[in-house]
Amino acid sequence: MLKNLDGFQILRRVAQSNTAEIFHVVRLVGRGRGSEYAAKVLRTEYAGDRIERQHLETEYRICSALDHPNLIHAHDLDLEAPRPYLVMDLVHEGESLRDMLERGRPPLGPALVWLARAAEGLGYLHEAGYVHRDVKPQNLCIGGGGTEVKVIDFALATQVDGSFGRYLLRRLAERRRPGTWSYMAPEQIRNRRLTGSADVYSLGVTVYEVATGRLPYAAPTPQELLEQHLYAPVPSLNKAVSDAPPGLDDLVRAMLAKDPLDRPAAMQYVCAKLRSAAAACRTRT
Repeated sequence: MLKNLDGFQILRRVAQSNTAEIFHVVRLVGRGRGSEYAAKVLRTEYAGDRIERQHLETEYRICSALDHPNLIHAHDLDLEAPRPYLVMDLVHEGESLRDMLERGRPPLGPALVWLARAAEGLGYLHEAGYVHRDVKPQNLCIGGGGTEVKVIDFALATQVDGSFGRYLLRRLAERRRPGTWSYMAPEQIRNRRLTGSADVYSLGVTVYEVATGRLPYAAPTPQELLEQHLYAPVPSLNKAVSDAPPGLDDLVRAMLAKDPLDRPAAMQYVCAKLRSAAAACRTRT
């Protein structure tokens, strides 16, 4: 394991991916000495990779400029280190929504509140002129015993109206888990112009998965899966589960509309509807 970073003491590794490791670190010098952070460090084999370094730089540029309680904030970037790294907020007792789902469906009411907070953060991101492009349970971090929610991993974020890029799409397929395809909006698959509506779609897939315990679309190959996102009817949430609160099925159907213009126009609307659904869950208990 990596022993130290310039100016930071590594306490432990908290997560890892194909291209990077996440460490719990403490600042040793300068302003904020003693403060705890998370450091995203490229793996040795990707330390000189142009695209991965660009992803770190993109994350720093966006996340250092934005300040919202539901978006991860970036504090430092070192691209000259032997293993380039990005220093970000530490989510105490944090774990991804993906890890939680792998243990089973979380209670729907609290989970809808988490998703509402994620929608609030994404709405702020969209107002600032950016699209996340990789919204999925793996990139929603829940901490503080469920009181803290952060949207993370802005490596693929772009300005509104940006396209996904054929080359980056291919690299994404090579390096990222297949689960990414399960949340991709039709216009993203087609490499069309992107707006915040692409994130609305991806969050809609996540809402469906949280509510039902399974994805709205599944197929044996990535190509067949993408075709379902493009052409298959939106499955009924109410038919999949019996305990969905009123209005949640209609919201998910709207969020998963094939045409971006048919989806909710703003994350603020999605946030309000998710909070209403969460409140309805509470009144049932």
